[in-house]
Amino acid sequence: MGIRPDETGDLRLATVCVNATDMDRAADFWSATLGYRRPDRIGAEDQFAELEDPAGVGPSVLLQRADGIPAVPSPVHVDLYTANRDAHIERLLQLGATRPERWPYPPEHAFVVLRDTEGNEFCVVAVSSD
Repeated sequence: MGIRPDETGDLRLATVCVNATDMDRAADFWSATLGYRRPDRIGAEDQFAELEDPAGVGPSVLLQRADGIPAVPSPVHVDLYTANRDAHIERLLQLGATRPERWPYPPEHAFVVLRDTEGNEFCVVAVSSD
């Protein structure tokens, strides 16, 4: 397709949206997972809650109130990159993440699929620290 960098102008990834049936639980999980700031209070009628990178570098995470989380994998998910994959997986499981049952990993996979406290899938991907 050959898109030149100057064609994208100021277009950038700014927000990752995550469905949530329990906004406070999701805010606790994702703010602890990423070290992001969460709103002090999320009202029962609030449709959205924004979590922000305290350094102002990463995209924000926008929690979006949902009636339910689909049982099948969502077509969009978050990948978290780290050189310490297994240590972060254990930390995330302690925060309330779960492992999907019988996930079919390819041989020599670098990623592990988890579900957040709302059932949304995300991946923790092993990358080199070089």
